[in-house]
Formats: sequence, structure tokens, C-alpha cells
Amino acid sequence: MRVKQSEFEGGAAVKIAAKSAESSLTEAVERIKRIADGSFAEAAATDNADGFPVETLRKIAEANLLTAALPENLGGGNLGIESGTNDALLQILKHCGRGNLVVGRVYEGHFNALLLINLFGSAGQIETYGADAASGKLFGVWNTEAADGVKITPLENGKFRLEGAKTFATGVGFVERPIVNGALPDGGWQMCVVPMEKVLTKVDASWWQPMGMRATRSFKVDFTNVEIERQDLIGAPGDYYRQPWFSGGAIRFAAVQFGAAEALFDETRRYLQELKRMDDPFQKMRLGEMAIAVESGNLWLAGAAKKLDDFMQNPSDERSENFLAYVNMMRTAIEQICLKTIVLCEKCVGARGLNKPYHFERIIRDLTIYLRQPAPDAALADAGRYVLQSGAAADDLWKTGKLSADERG
Repeated sequence: MRVKQSEFEGGAAVKIAAKSAESSLTEAVERIKRIADGSFAEAAATDNADGFPVETLRKIAEANLLTAALPENLGGGNLGIESGTNDALLQILKHCGRGNLVVGRVYEGHFNALLLINLFGSAGQIETYGADAASGKLFGVWNTEAADGVKITPLENGKFRLEGAKTFATGVGFVERPIVNGALPDGGWQMCVVPMEKVLTKVDASWWQPMGMRATRSFKVDFTNVEIERQDLIGAPGDYYRQPWFSGGAIRFAAVQFGAAEALFDETRRYLQELKRMDDPFQKMRLGEMAIAVESGNLWLAGAAKKLDDFMQNPSDERSENFLAYVNMMRTAIEQICLKTIVLCEKCVGARGLNKPYHFERIIRDLTIYLRQPAPDAALADAGRYVLQSGAAADDLWKTGKLSADERG
């Protein structure tokens, strides 16, 4: 049947486009679910500092998920860069973490880098790095450093020289386009993309000897004497810490963490079912508690996605502050949910379950390390500061439409 042009005019065209976009996001979530379901074996096989989840990341690339965070005009899915896509983003990150926390950490870093480029890069940079992502190149963000951190010095020939090192550089040897932050001579904090195949760096793999997350290859990388071009600089000094994007990124790593809690729940239930321990009243009680914790986590993810959607639709200082307070509550709640799930899992499976070939001990080790994100106490205190200063009733506190200078006291 031929459709008349008039049927696509006005609201009908918008509804059709919205339905198509929603369907595409749903398909992306289903693809990562299937990939996560099959990633346990590789997670176990690569659980060492020399390993890396190459096969799972290859499947992610083939499923067009490395480019999902690109603008639609560059072949992407606008994931996380357009209001209405954040629930799908957090679901994708959750399932990455459910299958393998290492994959979740690497993919979240890839997404974070592309988001920063889309936010602060030029049109030419967005197109150039979008093409790199489409060709299968992994991105990352290498920000953490010690006393010997990175400095960026302008040269007379228009280039820039890097000196110093980064720690916790996730994906060394596989991430080809890391965003590396460094201090300018005036103290400004500048982002730059380093094309790793074009430069010579010194890698200290011995620095990375953790109890978990071993296969993230989060080594120490020395960039001393590396030179980059002006077009490798992303944004202006200080853009990396622009809010709410900097602190708001916590909803992404929290989603990855929560995926591991779901994995522990699923594996614990399967373990008890296989051993015919389903009639034990204490096991029933523990599984009930775990089910409550897992459902709470999913509600926090949905709430955080909606808060970010609301901010992106109508950005303002008030909505930014409201969103950040919610983020701090969400990351705190997810940490508590994960810790509670670990304890309940260990009680359910006992010493036998914490032995190989079961996956519990690896997941728990990885999750324990990944939960150690910076400044957890400060995040909770900031949420408390916000609610103490607000004049809104509890029922209205997180309804962004209710926010105004008068209501916030």
C-alpha cells in the first residue's frame, strides 16, 4: 500500500521517527544481552593481568555498539547524547557488567571518551574520531595519576609535548585512542587524544597487581617526550571537569557495577536450584532479600536515566544541581546493593561455591575492586547538603518540574 505524503506531516512524522529510534535502542539492548550471556567463559579464561576480553569486545564491535554513542548522522545511535536514550545506555552498561565487569569497564571508558569528544570537540574532531570508532578502534579516558603526572607543554612548532605518566590506564595495548588529561604551564587541565600507534610510550605492567579486575590491563603509562598536534587537543582547559557531565558520569559506572550484582543473583539461584536446596527456609529468605536489592537497583537506574533525560531536555543550573544530588544518592545506593548482594551470595553458596569452577569468587573479586570509586563519602555528604538546603517537600524533592529558586530555600 502506498502511503500519502500528508500522512508523514506534523506529529505523525515525529511519532514514526520516535518509534523507529525506540525500536533501534531496544534492539541494541537485546544484542548486548545475548553477548553478555555468552561471556562468562572468556571472563574466566582471561582472569589475569596478561588477559583481555578480545572475543567479547569483537562481538560488541560487530553488534555496532562501539558506534552507538556517535551522532546519527555519523552512523551512530545518539546513545547517551540525546534525551530519551539514557535508559537504554544504562541497560547496555548493566548487561556488559553482568557478563564481565572487565568488559563493562572498558566499554564505559570507550563511551565516556566519545561523549567527551561529542560534548567538547569540534565538528571535524567528532567526524574524525567517529570514523576511528567505526573502524573498530577502542577509546578510553586516562585521567588518574600520581606525583609524576602528565604535563602538556606548547612547542614553537605548534605541537605539544607530553611529560609524565598516568596510572590506572585501562586497556593498555588495546585502547588505541585514549583521552589523556594533563596540566598546561598555566595550570589548566587539558584533554587530548593520543594516537597510540603513532607514539612511543613506556608501559609498567608490574604496577597493576590487584585482587580483581586484572584483565582490564590498567597499567602505568609514561608519555614523556610524546608529541601531539594541535588538532589532538579536545575542548578548552577545564572542560573535563564541567558539570554535570563530570560527576554525572557516576551513573554509568554504577550501572556496570550493578550488572555484577544481577549476575551474582542469577548464579546464586542457579546454584541452589542445581543442588536441590530450594526448600531451605533460610535460603528462601536470602534469595528474597537479594530479589529486593536487585529490583531496587533497577529502579535507581531507571530514575537516574530519567533525571538525565529531564536535564538534557531543559538544562539549567537548578536541574544540574538536582541531577547531581540524585547521582550521588544513586551511586551510594548501588554500592550498598552490591555489597549486600555479595554477603548474601557468600552465605548462600558457602565455601564450596566460592571455589572454581564456579564464577562467584571471580565476580566478587572484580566487583570489590570496581566498587572502590573515588570519594564515596563526599558523594553521600553532597546529597545530604542538597536536601538540607532544599525547601521542597519529600514528595517534590526529585521532581525537576517543581524546582525554583523560591522552593529551594
